[in-house]
Amino acid sequence: MSELRKRKSSTERSENSNEALSNGMTTMTRSQINVVPLHSVIALLAGVLIGGILMGPWWKDYLDIIRGYRWDYKNRCIMESPNGDGNGVDFCRLPAECSTCSEVHEIDDVHVDDITFQDFAEKYAYTSRPLVVRNASLHWKAMTDLDYYWLKEQYLSDGDILDYNSDECWFNRYKTLEFRNLAAVFKLPDYRVEQTAGKPWYVGWAVCHKPVAEALFSMFERPAFIHPESTPPSKPWIFIGTPGPGAHSHIDNVDLSSWQAQISGAKKWTLNPPPECYWTCGSKSLETVVYPGDIIVINTNYWFHATQILGHQLSLVITNEYELI
Repeated sequence: MSELRKRKSSTERSENSNEALSNGMTTMTRSQINVVPLHSVIALLAGVLIGGILMGPWWKDYLDIIRGYRWDYKNRCIMESPNGDGNGVDFCRLPAECSTCSEVHEIDDVHVDDITFQDFAEKYAYTSRPLVVRNASLHWKAMTDLDYYWLKEQYLSDGDILDYNSDECWFNRYKTLEFRNLAAVFKLPDYRVEQTAGKPWYVGWAVCHKPVAEALFSMFERPAFIHPESTPPSKPWIFIGTPGPGAHSHIDNVDLSSWQAQISGAKKWTLNPPPECYWTCGSKSLETVVYPGDIIVINTNYWFHATQILGHQLSLVITNEYELI
């Protein structure tokens, strides 16, 4: 007779179950003690957050805000808005040389009798250092004959003048949005010109119309502090407006430095270094006021500049680029 298999007792089953349960609890206990430290979690979340910001499309906007200007990463230049409001792109410029503004702490101010063309050439012509020359244009015919009505007569003397247009016919209405073109300027009623009523206005334009330019050249001459053999005046601009806001703070994109002769009215100029030069030159503004007969020389491609017309007279300015030999 074969030997019967012995049945396990309930005691044996209990002991085996307890052993298995004990081994399982040991395994579970060991898995529960693998806790990630809190500082590691915080570091992980911070890394995800920073990475999301840096890799997101908006990180460039943050950098532009910190720098104070908009950078074109493709062309490696600073984007400038035509209205100084941060919207749109008028041109893209190379970063400025900050050593220029680091040496300028004020706008130099001299009388015309105290500066020669040699002085001007050595200290100002090529340095972008701003300068006001007092009483430099008092002898010009423009000081007595040039005004809004003279300009209006010249531009309306021939119906074809205002119809002429070319790439050189630059016109800026600044914040006077009612002026769509130069023709609108010469349709103003007398009370707007004489400021007895109505809103302030301010505009500027290039005198690209040959008949007007030729007539205007007879009204002024090369400033005495510029070398007599330098390029004669050839590209005049006019800036004209009533007391109040003039040009907003902006930087130009023109070929050369320029001088600006105040024919009538008084104008306050405010200059600021380029924003990329903040750590070298700071953000302190330079200010001056020019009066009839004064000429201000400024590299408007370098200095951010804004103007305000003071007093009660209409401000009229002749501007011209200069090129020395």
